[in-house]
Amino acid sequence: MKKLLHIAMNEILLLIKDKMAVVWMIILPLGMTVIAGFAFGGFSTESEAVVIDLPVVNHDGGEMAAVVLDIMSQTASLHIEMEYDEETARQLVTDGKRAGAVIIPSGFSSAISSGQPTALELIVAPGGQTAPLLEGMVRGVTSGFSSMQTTVDVAISEVQRATGSHDLDYEGISARVVEAVLVRQESPAVRTDVTTVGSSEEEDFNIFDQAIPGYAVMFAMFTVLSAAGGILDEKERGTFKRLLIAPIPRWSLLGGKLLAQFLMGVLQVTMMFVFGALVCGVHLGNSLLGLLLITLATCWATTSLGILLVAVIKSRKQIHPITTLVILGSAAIGGSWFPLFLMPKAVQQVARITLVAWAMEGYNRLMILGGSLADVWGNIGVLVLYGAICFVVGLKLFRFKEA
Repeated sequence: MKKLLHIAMNEILLLIKDKMAVVWMIILPLGMTVIAGFAFGGFSTESEAVVIDLPVVNHDGGEMAAVVLDIMSQTASLHIEMEYDEETARQLVTDGKRAGAVIIPSGFSSAISSGQPTALELIVAPGGQTAPLLEGMVRGVTSGFSSMQTTVDVAISEVQRATGSHDLDYEGISARVVEAVLVRQESPAVRTDVTTVGSSEEEDFNIFDQAIPGYAVMFAMFTVLSAAGGILDEKERGTFKRLLIAPIPRWSLLGGKLLAQFLMGVLQVTMMFVFGALVCGVHLGNSLLGLLLITLATCWATTSLGILLVAVIKSRKQIHPITTLVILGSAAIGGSWFPLFLMPKAVQQVARITLVAWAMEGYNRLMILGGSLADVWGNIGVLVLYGAICFVVGLKLFRFKEA
């Protein structure tokens, strides 16, 4: 055991002597994390909603047109512009200066009141990213008026059936029904109550709660797998063979190198979290012990994956592209860049084959969803088992004689 520890300490000291390697092991992950955080929201504690400038041309001027304008004005993501005529509004959309424009046709209000078909015209540019959003909003408005028309038709039909008379005040009935519907829309009898579950300490989502653990896991994999590639380098140069001649058990030699890689991974992840908490305002959740255990399990699984790759890959030239593919592929689908629970179900299922997915799910549960240690025992167990399988298979396939 002492020899194993001495070898691990020697590997760490060799790394420390390479000051540029140490600097890049720390600076590069932190820099990439900060850049990603700024790109997806920066240090802002409040999420800024995107507001779309929407020209609206009102050719009607009636009561129902005023209702349309009122509904759109109350939509937080829209800024209604009334100063343009129809030709100018169309040209603004054509030139790409506006995402869309709405035209309220003349006779719109009278058509609604009399139950006649009518339409709001939405003008959008082809391929615009906000076009579906605007279309959904406008369809929501028109569907409300369609329901209103249906209510008016049913009300008049029932009055006719009950009285047996067709000599009725249709306009008066329609006006009263429309007024009642509008009042009911403001205070609906059936509504949606939204309940937010999880930690109530952090009301606003901090993008760094996702970015810090995501990039910490990804760059820890780069560090550990790169160090594992150093074993192949030593085998190619004959250094590993000379070490085997020394009076050192093989398990101590290999174990010492793997222990050094494991400790470097833990150190790097820990420094990322310290930086995130002190500089980026990262919420570390309700269980520091849970974070520690997830980190240890993740670095164990990564180290074991490293020895497995070293065992099956034959040369240093092969390990770089393969490990890069493994790391970036795992990060992309495993939740390093985006929360795993926001991804399509199919991607979530495929991601389960990666250690990144289990690690990020655990971090997300603790840091974003306000979970406790009890909520991540499953993730910790899977990561430990993942590492054990890779470790056993890697040792079985590792070729000491070819060193």
